[in-house]
Amino acid sequence: MRLFNIDKRTKDRKNKVATFDEFYKSLDPDSGIRGKQFERFVKWFLKNSPEWQSRVEEIWLWDEYPDRWGPDCGIDLVLKEKNGKTWAVQSKCYSPENDISKSEI
Repeated sequence: MRLFNIDKRTKDRKNKVATFDEFYKSLDPDSGIRGKQFERFVKWFLKNSPEWQSRVEEIWLWDEYPDRWGPDCGIDLVLKEKNGKTWAVQSKCYSPENDISKSEI
C-alpha cells in the first residue's frame, strides 16, 4: 500500500493522501487477506484520526484483545474509550461500488 508519492523531478518524499478508491485498489485481491489488511487500517485510523484519537484509550484487533473468549466471532476490533466504555467493532472492506446489507452485519 502506498500512502506517499515520490516526486521524480526532485526525489523528495511528499505526503499524499490517497482516495478510498486508490486505497482499496492497493489492498490484496484475496478477500481474506484484504479483510485483515483493512482491519489493521481501521485500527490505525481509530488511533490516529484527530476525531477518534481524543476518545480512544486503547484499541485491539480481536486476536490481540486480552479478554477475548474464543476465535473470531464477527468482532474484528475492540475499542476502549477514555470514558471507560468498550465497543465491539466490525470492519467491512467492500468495493466502493457495493452497499452493505443489514444481513451482512
